[in-house]
Amino acid sequence: MTKAGFYRGRRISEYIEEVKTLRHNKELDKAEDLLLNLIDATEKESRATGMGVAPWYYAELAKIYHEQRNYQSEVAILERFSRQRHAPGSTPRKLMARLENARQATGIRTDLLETSIKVEEEILKEFAVWDEKGTTSGEKQQLG
Repeated sequence: MTKAGFYRGRRISEYIEEVKTLRHNKELDKAEDLLLNLIDATEKESRATGMGVAPWYYAELAKIYHEQRNYQSEVAILERFSRQRHAPGSTPRKLMARLENARQATGIRTDLLETSIKVEEEILKEFAVWDEKGTTSGEKQQLG
């Protein structure tokens, strides 16, 4: 069993230079594989400690996917980040903005986005019922 925040016996932060070197050398498949493992490790650490995930790994993988014009994967990794507990700082906000921009630019609608849209539609329907009748059906049951 791997200790939280570690991958192959090394602290995940020790891999940053390796990821940079892989990207620089255009070994993007290796960089992707390593980043996915490091993302798993930061998520495991987040669950174990209650702290936010390290956003750098998600950002780097999103950059790789974008450079490869693999926009579906770019949106998917940013959505994966969006579902995690976030560390303080400006990077999580920047990644969330990047996710929104990527969604708008590509028109990609992933499962997470579809679920969000369905929930929003249900809320709007409930408000429409409330607007038409002055109370929601749940309020009527409570009143009647």
